[in-house]
Amino acid sequence: MKHVQVFQKIDMLFLLVVGVVTIIKLIRVWRAAPPFRLSSQAENPSYLKLLRISHRSLCHWAWCPLLGWAILSSASIYNVCYGMLNEIVTGRPAILYVILDLFTSLSMALWVVLFVFLVRWHVSSRIECLRD
Repeated sequence: MKHVQVFQKIDMLFLLVVGVVTIIKLIRVWRAAPPFRLSSQAENPSYLKLLRISHRSLCHWAWCPLLGWAILSSASIYNVCYGMLNEIVTGRPAILYVILDLFTSLSMALWVVLFVFLVRWHVSSRIECLRD
């Protein structure tokens, strides 16, 4: 079960990195034009370029937690199953522990993806406002 704990730590670090990167991108967008003051950047092509770059980048970052979860979960399942092969009888608690661990890490990944999606949506709406 040591491997499972290592994978959980890697997963948490990865989710933290994605969350921090998303917050940094949001702050960069807001620093140039604070919320509810978008009109100050209406004629600025460099701000529109920043929004487009941030939008594309957030699209890529949104996939990272899901891919990371899938890779770490498959490695975790492999290690647990390999450990179960050495046992004569596999109890329900061991199997339930693996299932609970997988769904806990999936729900954390989905919360981070939702956060990235909402920031991306905000950036997208700013792009549309500037186009109009």
